[in-house]
Amino acid sequence: MRVFSIQHDRHGLTEVERISSGVEGAAERMRALPEVNGVVVLSTCNRVEVILDSDADSPNAKLRSALDAHFAPAPDWDLHLGEAALVHVFRVAAGLDSMVVGEREIAGQMRRALAEAQAAGHCSLPLSIALEESLKTSRRIARETSLEGAGRSVVSVGLSLMGVEDWPAATVTIVGTGSYAGAVTAALRHHGVTDIRVHSASGRGSGFADTHDLTHVATLDDALAGSDLVVTCRGLGSPVITPTHVTGPARFLDLSLQRDVDPLVARVHGVVLVDLESIRTSIEPCYAEDTRRAEALVQAGVAGVLTRLRSRIVDPAVVGLRQQIMAMVTDETDRLPNRPLTRDDAAQALRRLATRLLHVPSAKARQAAEDGRTDQYLEAMAELYGIEAEEVVDPDRLEDTACPVTDLQLADLEPNDAREAM
Repeated sequence: MRVFSIQHDRHGLTEVERISSGVEGAAERMRALPEVNGVVVLSTCNRVEVILDSDADSPNAKLRSALDAHFAPAPDWDLHLGEAALVHVFRVAAGLDSMVVGEREIAGQMRRALAEAQAAGHCSLPLSIALEESLKTSRRIARETSLEGAGRSVVSVGLSLMGVEDWPAATVTIVGTGSYAGAVTAALRHHGVTDIRVHSASGRGSGFADTHDLTHVATLDDALAGSDLVVTCRGLGSPVITPTHVTGPARFLDLSLQRDVDPLVARVHGVVLVDLESIRTSIEPCYAEDTRRAEALVQAGVAGVLTRLRSRIVDPAVVGLRQQIMAMVTDETDRLPNRPLTRDDAAQALRRLATRLLHVPSAKARQAAEDGRTDQYLEAMAELYGIEAEEVVDPDRLEDTACPVTDLQLADLEPNDAREAM
C-alpha cells in the first residue's frame, strides 16, 4: 500500500483546497496504470489522501509523476509506504490526525470514498480489507474511549476560553448554520444565555432560527452590531469577517475548519479570537490517556490486517490445488460404469483417486530423500497434513533396543535352540 497525502497541518488549508479542487478524475487516471491494482481517493476540507494498491516494484517517482500531471505547480505530497501507509489510514479513520482529535466526520467521509471506489470498480480486495478494518477500528475507538466526546466538547471548551463573565446578560450571534450551530445553541442556553441571534448568507438562517427559537438577523453588519460574542460556523472556504468589520473590542469564536474570521482580526485592539487550533491545543491534554488507548487499538488493528493480507498470498496456490483435485474427482466420476453402482465400483474409484492424489507427494518424497532433504519434506508433511513421521530406528541398533512395554530385546524373542546355537 502507498498513500500520497496532503494535510492541513503539514501543507495548510489553502494547499488542501487547491489539491482538492483538482483531484477529481485522479482515481480513473491512476487505476489506468498497469502497476496500480486499486485506488481510493479521500478528499475533505482539511486533507486529500490518494490510497493505492500498487505493485511492490513500481517506482514511486512514476506514480508521483502520473498523479502530478494535472497540477501546476506539483503538490509536495507526503508519501507513506507499506505498514506506515496502513497505520496512516487507520489514524485518519480514527480521527487521530484530524484538526480536532477524535472527530467522527472523517470516518463517514472515508466510508463514502470506499463505497464510491468499489462501485466504480477502482478498489482492489486488499484495499477493501484495509479500509473496512480501519473503519471497524474507528468504531471500536469510539466505543472504548471518550475521544468521540472531544469533538462534541469543542464548543464548550471554546466558550470557556472567551472570557465572558456574565453569560445570562450576554448577546450572542451565531454566523452560519454549519455542523456546530446546533451544539452552540445548546451550550449557550446551558450557560444561561437567552439573547441568541443567528445570521446565514445561505438563506437557511430564518429556518434555523424558527427551529431553535432564536432571533434571525438578515445582514452581517446587523449581526455584528451589539453582539458580546460572535460564533462562526460557516466554513465555506474564505473568511467572512475581516478587520474592516471590526472597529472596537469584540469576541469571536471561529469553529470552522476553513476560517470564517480572518486571523488579522486578532490584531485589532481589544479583540479576543479563539479558533479550532486554540481549542485543540487546550483540549488535547484532557484526552491524553484516551489518545494512548486509541493508538494501541490502531496498532492492534494494523497487526490484524497485516495477518489477513499475508494469508491472501497463498490464495492462488489454494485455488489451484482445489481446481486440480476437483478435476481428478470429475475424471473419476466420468469413468464410472453406466449402470447401478456396486460397493466394488465405489471402492475401485476411490482407490484410483487416492492413488492419483498420492502420486506426486510420493514421488516428491523419494526425490527429497535422494537429495538429502528428508527433514524438510517431513516438516512439510506435518505442516500440510498433520502427519508426524515416526522416529526411524537404525537397523543396527535393533539388537540393543528394548520394547518400552515388555522390556524385551529382539534376542529375547528368538527360540531357545536358536539362542543356544549362537
